[in-house]
Amino acid sequence: MADDGNKGKIEDEFFGTPLTTAMAMPFNLAVGDIILGRVSKVDDEYVYVSTGFKSEGRIPVEEFKDSPEGEVGYKLDDEVEVMVDRIAGEDIYLSYESVLDRRRWEELIRQHEEKEPIEGIVKQQVKGGYRLDVGVSRHAFLPGSHLGLQVNDFDAELKDKPLRVVIIEINPDSENIVVSHRELRKRELAEKESEFFANIEIDSIIEGKVTRLTNFGAFVDVGGVEGLVHISELAWNRVGHPSQVLSCGDVINVKVLNVDEEAKKISLSLKEATEDPWNSITQTFSIDEVIKGTVSKVVKFGAFIRLNKDFEGLLHISEIQASMSGNRAKLNVGEEIKVKILNIDQENKRIKLGLVAALAANVPKEMKQYIDDGKSSFTIGDALDGALDEQEK
Repeated sequence: MADDGNKGKIEDEFFGTPLTTAMAMPFNLAVGDIILGRVSKVDDEYVYVSTGFKSEGRIPVEEFKDSPEGEVGYKLDDEVEVMVDRIAGEDIYLSYESVLDRRRWEELIRQHEEKEPIEGIVKQQVKGGYRLDVGVSRHAFLPGSHLGLQVNDFDAELKDKPLRVVIIEINPDSENIVVSHRELRKRELAEKESEFFANIEIDSIIEGKVTRLTNFGAFVDVGGVEGLVHISELAWNRVGHPSQVLSCGDVINVKVLNVDEEAKKISLSLKEATEDPWNSITQTFSIDEVIKGTVSKVVKFGAFIRLNKDFEGLLHISEIQASMSGNRAKLNVGEEIKVKILNIDQENKRIKLGLVAALAANVPKEMKQYIDDGKSSFTIGDALDGALDEQEK
């Protein structure tokens, strides 16, 4: 590029001027100037461009073959911007590609100033990062720390693939461009968060995808933002671990319980997004019904028996001790047993269970009076309900 005061003068005064007027103007050309010319001839090797200089400039055909078909995009008498590449006496050498490169640099500078994302093609892995083709003669540099992706095989996962980035540094003089994919992701996440918190409504039902499971609950992506479904909000029944209900990748509907925009926290509920099965429990179970269940948890005051995916009942220790003896006076988690439904407390969401008569057949006579077969109105379990309440609290 020319460094004297004439640099850019021709472009400023000449560019956009009607060709018939401009070509009659006296001017001095400098290497690096962009001028307007007219296509005077096209052959198999060159495109000839008349610029008002004594001789025509010629440009290799390859510089113009930018169409998908590889054809020259200009025809006779078309106006075209060209750059002065070299001047030798009365001969002028022009470049079309250099104009495209200059205009692309100007566009990249604008996109950097306006923080606009661009797309580059990953071409090469180098020390410290990667090189991207962003449409100019010099590749942009993407530091490895700014990739923001886990890459195991460069050739298979990144090479010749498009990647959206933002420009974090650009210097046309040194032709240096530094880009970042990580910063773009951070920006897009911040924009998504801002939009989400501006539109989310308490008590609304939204769709999300399970991303992580922990001992205390499940994290759910609800549109670029993670919310927590606490373990107590996973189901209407007791849940020992979130993995009993969900798996990573599950797409679920959740209810928004609370939003703390300042702390970026969202409380969600899976169970509140579904109907409470306790509302229709009388259609599911009936008093004195005998049913198979599985021991889900053993505690000092009895055992919880899983009746189906929604309900557990309590088999009080009084029922176990009165019906079993010796080594059999103990239940193990995962063991399948038959129980009788003794009572359903819909208001407090409790099911009281007893062992069926078949299990109590060999109980000593003096102990049978303590077995609740569903016919009596008072059991040892009733006497210990107060202690149970304290345990559950």
